[in-house]
Amino acid sequence: MLIKGRERGKTKYRDKCQIFYLIVKSCIGKYQTKNKLSYYSSYKRLNEYLADLIRLNMLLFDEKKQRFIATPKGNDFVRKYDNIIEYIPSFKTDYEI
Repeated sequence: MLIKGRERGKTKYRDKCQIFYLIVKSCIGKYQTKNKLSYYSSYKRLNEYLADLIRLNMLLFDEKKQRFIATPKGNDFVRKYDNIIEYIPSFKTDYEI
């Protein structure tokens, strides 16, 4: 059986930048819990990614609500990344939420 690209069964393999994009995109305009964001990565890696995104000022963590939301810089990152995806058709299926 031939395996095309990164497709191996039902598992999707994503790089760090793709995961950043998906996490920030899911936090645009609404607060998300860590539990909902765990869909994109393992718990250990998710904690690292969230710390990086907060350090990069793309996400804010509301301690009172215990939830994450995208910052204007995060919104800008997603918008620019959407433009890149638009010009590379083979990427579109990798970035669907």
